[in-house]
Amino acid sequence: MPRERIVTCLQGRDTDADHAYAAAKLARSLDAGLDAIFVEPDPSNYLLWTGPGAAMAAALTTTMETVRAESERAAEAAKQVFIAALERAGLPAAQGRFMRVAESPADAATELRLSRLLVACPGAAAGDGLMGDFFSAALIEEQSPVYIVRAGQVPPETVAIAWDGSKEAARAVYGGAPIIANARRVFILHSPRGLDYQDRRTASPDRLSDWLSARGKRAETVEVSEEGDIGEALLDASKGADLIVAGAYGHSRLREFVFGGVTRTLLRAAEGPSLLLAH
Repeated sequence: MPRERIVTCLQGRDTDADHAYAAAKLARSLDAGLDAIFVEPDPSNYLLWTGPGAAMAAALTTTMETVRAESERAAEAAKQVFIAALERAGLPAAQGRFMRVAESPADAATELRLSRLLVACPGAAAGDGLMGDFFSAALIEEQSPVYIVRAGQVPPETVAIAWDGSKEAARAVYGGAPIIANARRVFILHSPRGLDYQDRRTASPDRLSDWLSARGKRAETVEVSEEGDIGEALLDASKGADLIVAGAYGHSRLREFVFGGVTRTLLRAAEGPSLLLAH
């Protein structure tokens, strides 16, 4: 039985194929099991009760049957994409499991407990539909590391770690440790901007470098520009990387939404490297 478990979320859409394949490749590189979760839509979410009567009852029944039929179609499509991804990546079928979860996205996200990380598509990270709700619950409520598949090689050969000493950044590094260990090159992105004395001690890149060295991984340190937006500076400094590892929403999510923030900048960079985030 594999010691590690990776989870991915599928919707039965054309966009499933890329991140399903990436998840299977990651699982193979880590000799991990891979679970694919399909969250069943709740038909009641599509209904608007406008009054009593036999005609309305018939319309409601028809709508619910339509939603259930579409759910069956999407679930089967997601399952076939998952099977194809396992085969294409060379991951044994015995290490894959397809799960249909008839719960709310927040409840479905509890399936991530004791897993290494969630592999998701950019659409989910952007808040697209049920998978957007599932992604948010995974990252914020379950505090599961999430791997957002974008540009760059999977598994990554070059990894950039945005390090500020925060608990969120530490969770991201710890969650991605097996992936970082397999990378050919690792560099630590660091900026002293806005740090007081206590922050400078915990945010020292030497602290992370020593942690990585103790696990057999050498890393170089790159100080990012202190001019302009820190998120853009991180993206500039990580050019050529396959993956950026970073803490997400280090301030409250509301504050990040209102005032902007590094997390939003990283997520908006659609052509940037893949992301591994943790809250």
